[in-house]
Amino acid sequence: MTLVEAIISGTVQGITEFLPISSSGHLVLLHRYLNISESGIFFDICLHVGTLAAVLLYFSKEILAIIRERNTFRVLCIAVATIPAIVAAFFFEGMISSFFMDPKKVALMLIVTGFVLFAGQFGLRAGRSEKKDLTVLDSLLIGIAQAFSLLPGLSRSGATISTGLVRGMKAETAFTFSFLLAIPAIIGAVLYNGMKKISRDAVLVDDPVNYIAGMVTAFVVGLICLPLLLKVVKRKRLYIFGIYCLVLGIGGIFF
Repeated sequence: MTLVEAIISGTVQGITEFLPISSSGHLVLLHRYLNISESGIFFDICLHVGTLAAVLLYFSKEILAIIRERNTFRVLCIAVATIPAIVAAFFFEGMISSFFMDPKKVALMLIVTGFVLFAGQFGLRAGRSEKKDLTVLDSLLIGIAQAFSLLPGLSRSGATISTGLVRGMKAETAFTFSFLLAIPAIIGAVLYNGMKKISRDAVLVDDPVNYIAGMVTAFVVGLICLPLLLKVVKRKRLYIFGIYCLVLGIGGIFF
């Protein structure tokens, strides 16, 4: 992997981790195109560390408020929403892993993401957000949506935000909860992949500067994209990303 490829990957990660178009799906397609294989897993972990840092910084006020106010209900909601992804990762690891090896399956999931975003924008209760906050049931349903997004190509942010909107949550509430939920999800994925799938040879195959460049790029681009997505959700423009995912998914299947 060259430095330019690392920066490109970091840019793609920073954009697609937060905009609802699937970071894992784009990275699978990008890495297939760039022929990145041996260092792929460890490099992807580095990219996720960069985006995790962006989430922690952007939502630092909300995180500190939860800690300072000892908001046990919000912690409970995050815990409830995290459980489905843990269960799915444990019982369906083989099936999930198979998708990473098949770009056509990834392209199909991008098409699904497109329809999910349309549902979030134009669903039965979407656009009529009346709730002031989420409930435990909302958390569980959002968590189930996040579990399905373990499949590469199915956007985590798109699935969770759309589910919140369909449940009648305010746009900003759905947005904030989606990314607070991303914190344990990203940490879990990084620890799991780091302990189970990374070998010393895979870590040392490339110049460490490339890993750092990719991570920093993902962090900076992520900080730029988070407020952009909030504006899109508030202005009810999710369908724009839905169209993009449909076009990219169809193109991926045929080309």
